[in-house]
Amino acid sequence: MSIDNAIKKINSHLSKGNVQPLIVDVQNIEDLQAIKTHYNVGSSIFISANKYCSKDELPQMDVLFNELSENTGTLFVTELSIYLKLKGEQYLKDNLKSVLSMCPTGHIILLTYQCKKYLSFNDPRFKNRIVVIDDSKDTKPSLIFTTDKFVFKKEDKIIYGIDHLADLEKETVETAYVITSKKRDYFPSSLIAITNLNKAYDILCTIDKTTSNINETLGTENQWAYALQQFANKNSWADVVNSLYGNYNTLDLVIQNYPTFDSDQQWLYFTALKIFGAPNNWCLNKAAISAEQKNDLIRQLYRSILNLEPKNKRFMRYYKQRKQLLNWLGNPLDEVVDYCKVILSKGKNAIYYLTDSTTKEKEQIFFILDKYGYEFAKEDLITILQLIYSDLAAYLSAYHFKHDIFNQYFELYKYQKIINRILPEFETFVMDQAEKREYNLLLPPRSSLIEKINKVGAQLYFMDAMGVEYLGFIMTVCKELNLMAKISICRSELPSITSKNKEFLEIFADSEYPVISVKDIDEIKHHGKDNYDYQQTKLPFHLSKELDIIREVLTKIKEKLASGSIKKAIMISDHGASRLAVIHETEGIWEMKEKGKHSGRCCLKSEVDEQPCYATDAGDFWALANYDRFKGGRKASVEVHGGATLEEVTVPIIELSYHPGEIEVLIMPVDVSTYDLNDVPEITVSFRKKAVIKIYISEMLPNINIQIDGKYYDSKPIDSNYYMVDMPDIKRPRIYYVDVYSDDNAIKMKLPLKVRNEGMDSNNKGIL
Repeated sequence: MSIDNAIKKINSHLSKGNVQPLIVDVQNIEDLQAIKTHYNVGSSIFISANKYCSKDELPQMDVLFNELSENTGTLFVTELSIYLKLKGEQYLKDNLKSVLSMCPTGHIILLTYQCKKYLSFNDPRFKNRIVVIDDSKDTKPSLIFTTDKFVFKKEDKIIYGIDHLADLEKETVETAYVITSKKRDYFPSSLIAITNLNKAYDILCTIDKTTSNINETLGTENQWAYALQQFANKNSWADVVNSLYGNYNTLDLVIQNYPTFDSDQQWLYFTALKIFGAPNNWCLNKAAISAEQKNDLIRQLYRSILNLEPKNKRFMRYYKQRKQLLNWLGNPLDEVVDYCKVILSKGKNAIYYLTDSTTKEKEQIFFILDKYGYEFAKEDLITILQLIYSDLAAYLSAYHFKHDIFNQYFELYKYQKIINRILPEFETFVMDQAEKREYNLLLPPRSSLIEKINKVGAQLYFMDAMGVEYLGFIMTVCKELNLMAKISICRSELPSITSKNKEFLEIFADSEYPVISVKDIDEIKHHGKDNYDYQQTKLPFHLSKELDIIREVLTKIKEKLASGSIKKAIMISDHGASRLAVIHETEGIWEMKEKGKHSGRCCLKSEVDEQPCYATDAGDFWALANYDRFKGGRKASVEVHGGATLEEVTVPIIELSYHPGEIEVLIMPVDVSTYDLNDVPEITVSFRKKAVIKIYISEMLPNINIQIDGKYYDSKPIDSNYYMVDMPDIKRPRIYYVDVYSDDNAIKMKLPLKVRNEGMDSNNKGIL
């Protein structure tokens, strides 16, 4: 039926008295508006169904029907069908039948929208009271149920609540966003297509389809709602991330700020990583891919490197990258503990996957060294530790003593200390020295050196129980801090206990600066401070703390020297200590009248006692020079002293000064007046001509010597800032690398020196 014929039908209906309601169905909004306009005159009354709706609810049909039944005039009812369709076909038809079945006094015209297919009733009485206008049909509107958190565009049709659905019968709409508390399943039989966008995640998917690439389980509803808030005036994740973090392509630069973010900010950053990755940071990118939740990100960072073999050429680059990331993130203890368990599956190679960033990892390094350390050559072990635990590598680094016996002894001693075992060849070495006691001839007593020290402007640091085993480490730290150290090696008095070795305190009693006593190392060795007791743990965890203490003292000394508050610092130790005597765990066979003192390392003399084998006369005491202990002595907590082993008796005197800035060092031939400083210096040798070089040093420094291929050569000063070095062992033509020292301080390392045979063309093939 055309709209004109429909109007005629309506007019005919209105001209009659005592008639039942008429339904007029239209297919498009234009016709619907035309009907409304045509009849919205005179005494006609138009009422919209939303008049009977509570907030965000459907019309109360009983109230509506009651008013319709009492109607006495001409009443047009509009916008009802949109509500009826929500509850399905049967509900729609039942209510339309109820309207048609009414017997009001006045006229009722019900205007419906696109209900043609639902207006076929079996009751023949309804046939003449249904008018269908068959003009072109609008696209059926669809609904998106959402919340006020949704970010709308200007062109979006927004309906605030179910009660305002009447708006859909006032204008042509293809899709309408309905802000409602209702869900799609609230209207299971709806004749109108409904999509739920009540969840922030779903809303984000409509704003930026990239969202659908990540799982909804990545966040909670509150977290997705937080993300949605960031989309105000933004159309994409890229826009949001750029506004928060600078650039979505450089998220790796933001990770160092991660600990300062609140929980929501951390989650949003993690979500950004899931979407965009971190292409500039392999470890972070891999962790972001592997992590299923924000709380898993740091765990995956720890594990990111586990699938790489240490021999992989990229391993160390990623190792350092990962270490930096985890330091920025604070190395959470729970994750460190978990990681240290996981890597045990790597066996001896687990050591490559640890760092020196946390106490737990350092302890795990000692665990690996205890279990597998002997399987590594000492040189290889130092190389590994230089990568993963530089301070421990520095502890193992060689210190050049003036006598080979000390070089050999302490290199082996330190190695055994960290692998937590005594090698048979070393025990033979100890037993040999227990009889010979060569240190008495090779080392001066400390007291003979103390009196010669210039104390003007110097502050004394009494380093209780710091033996010479730490000198390699001390020299490394001094190099880092621009400290110059003059080291004198001497011996303590026997027995090697503090009460017998405090004479230097009296000598410094009148010093202008008070003596600073550093007792922490001794406290660790004596009493197992910080739970290092050997009876509780057999591993040398305490060594890490000892190195930290020494580094801290040297740093404070550097601060004082740099500020000018003191001119010089002097570190003096009373005695050393032995770890190997503790892990040896043997009690001597000698029965003495007195019980062993100081964990059995010494024993008071008695007239009835004979001098035990491997014990030395120490005045009122016998002091053991091997790794036994006298009977009756308690077991040591961590380390022991009181005996006469080299590690207990040999002590350093360290004089420290501050030398800021770079010291220039040049190597040059002695028989060439000019040469290009940019070239590698070159010297010639022959049967008669021995290798000799000249060294220039920009500062006047004492006791200059060099090291080449592990061999040391002393220098002779020849002029201001110039030194000459004879190297009779250098005979083969090749490139050598020269390390330059002053008083055992590394001044310049790995300076190249070219050596060729005299009389041969330097361009000759095979000649360097």
